[in-house]
Amino acid sequence: MAHGFIVMLGLVVLLLFGVAAAFSLGLSSIGFFGITRGFDEIPYQIVAQRLVAGVDSFTLLAIPLFIFVGHLMNESGTTHRLFAFANAAVGHVRGGLAQVNIVASMLFAGMSGSGTADAAGLGAIEIRAMRDAGYDDKTTIGVTVGSSLIGPIIPPSIPAILYAVLAQVSAGEMLLAGVIPGLLMAVSLMILSAWYARSRNLPRGVFPGVAKVWAAFLSALAPLMTPVILLGGIFLGIFTATEAAAVAGLWAFLLATVVYRSMGWSQIVLVIKRATYDSAVIMFILGCSALFAWILTRAQVPNIIVNWISGLTNDPFIIMILLIIFLLFIGCFMAVSVAINILTPILVPIAITFGFDPVHFGIVMIMLLVIGEATPPFGMVLFVITKIAKRPYETVVLASMPFLLAILAVVLVVAAFPSLALWLPSIAG
Repeated sequence: MAHGFIVMLGLVVLLLFGVAAAFSLGLSSIGFFGITRGFDEIPYQIVAQRLVAGVDSFTLLAIPLFIFVGHLMNESGTTHRLFAFANAAVGHVRGGLAQVNIVASMLFAGMSGSGTADAAGLGAIEIRAMRDAGYDDKTTIGVTVGSSLIGPIIPPSIPAILYAVLAQVSAGEMLLAGVIPGLLMAVSLMILSAWYARSRNLPRGVFPGVAKVWAAFLSALAPLMTPVILLGGIFLGIFTATEAAAVAGLWAFLLATVVYRSMGWSQIVLVIKRATYDSAVIMFILGCSALFAWILTRAQVPNIIVNWISGLTNDPFIIMILLIIFLLFIGCFMAVSVAINILTPILVPIAITFGFDPVHFGIVMIMLLVIGEATPPFGMVLFVITKIAKRPYETVVLASMPFLLAILAVVLVVAAFPSLALWLPSIAG
């Protein structure tokens, strides 16, 4: 049993020394066999089998397809259409571009499934527009960072697919469970932005007229149908989450090549190459994490941790608070996909033991880790926005803090009221 904790310690040491997550997981797993069987008797056949088994899942096909959709939408000019529609619809209120920023990110979240993709794709457009309209950098940067975090929560969500596979829950349920929490995140950011608009006397736009709003809506209608097709198909039981990803990929491809004709075959090939590379990275991490999780299970590490926690307290409320604090801390140092791969096999048995629904816990876990994308020292969204905004890293961090607190408040509400995550999956059957 002690060998399992030695493996975990080895993983932490390798990560602290800057070894890539996949290699850290793989090397620490091989180290387990070396300690227990001897380094001359490492069962490489078992290692290979567990690596392959970790990615041998029909559900995981959704990940490269969703990545492909996100890249296509970014490269085909869809982000400009979404931003133009959001601007026409709500840009005329005081502080309207802050609201536009959030609405556009919410719409784009239904296509990309990635906070970093949102920050890189929409971030440049949003920051330029807000600066040109006279918004201060503190508001501009803060709302852009906050709105980027909606992407991994509202479907399609790559973290939700990863969690579903590792926790052995329905991918469709995980995707539907993120809809209401994601919308609540957007609402909390919009309320904070409205308060900023009054307290900081932010600029007010001019209403373009019903005709221009309608024209902007028609221009963005086709990409807006992407999340409708995806969620509608899953909700109505027409197709699975993986099949939904395939349909969304075909739809995005037709938009880029037939409807808008904004991309040629050479650009499509480049998008496929980027999507393939990103998918390979995720799958390699997933395979290594599957081997690591299998070793932890054989070493009974989750059971030992559950028994240890049970000796401290049996109060589910305290357990949830401890898990929230732990995940917030981990999110500061690990990418979302890496943390999900490492922690899901450990934490899900604990959550189930103390009576938490695994789908509800999964959404809370993902939301907490997503906050880590915008917290120092390793928040990728912070680095992207720092580059786009051309402002010091410290300035970006301070500007984003109020918006991160607003999102954290939503996480606590969702943790306290499981029905916010479980209602849609329950009525979808």
